[in-house]
Amino acid sequence: QVPARALLEGDTVTLLEGDTVTLLEGDTVTLRCRGRGETSVTKVRFFHDGRELRGPLKGTEMSLPPLQMHHGGRYRCGGKVGFWSVWKESAPVTVTVH
Repeated sequence: QVPARALLEGDTVTLLEGDTVTLLEGDTVTLRCRGRGETSVTKVRFFHDGRELRGPLKGTEMSLPPLQMHHGGRYRCGGKVGFWSVWKESAPVTVTVH
């Protein structure tokens, strides 16, 4: 599995593997997908409740529009990892929006 990492940067939140994160309507969230250590991840895709998210990617990141209640749920990312470009997916992160 590809771990996600958590950082709080101003009004942008990226998520930690296995976490449950509570956010407020109107918050801005950036989903970030990274491999372990220095392992590269390419062809990144993000999923919300099992459905692929469609939206512009900036490298291995995707920004969501200001959050609304329907943005709550389970998020994960997937990508091709390492030298052999093996497809792997992260553990899910649960987001609750209030």
